[in-house]
Amino acid sequence: MTLITYILYLHASAWITFWVGHSLHKNGRYFLVEAFDNEAIADAVNKLLLVGFYLINIAYTLLVLQEEYAVTSVRGIIETVCNKVGLIVFVLAVMHFFNLSVFGVIRHYRSREVTHPFLKNILKIFS
Repeated sequence: MTLITYILYLHASAWITFWVGHSLHKNGRYFLVEAFDNEAIADAVNKLLLVGFYLINIAYTLLVLQEEYAVTSVRGIIETVCNKVGLIVFVLAVMHFFNLSVFGVIRHYRSREVTHPFLKNILKIFS
């Protein structure tokens, strides 16, 4: 039963991770182009975000794979897979909102005159 749990968990986690990654990569490009006001930089950042997204989620999926107890029933399989996949979805959501916040801040500061030297230097990188 534990082997079935592992297979179901890995399959569901991989499918969700790659589907969400593809969706964010495809649809997030428009937001990045607006935030950076430069298509080349937006495309490069979008690809880097996708690779980082996959690496973090694959690592997290593998780290939480191990079970402390043997799964002995169908109910145990369902509960274990749901708990683990729920954690993966939660991590994906947190990462997504963190990225939106960062790019929202960049977009906000690009739309006004920045006087702080540190922020000026950061905005020069993305200009």
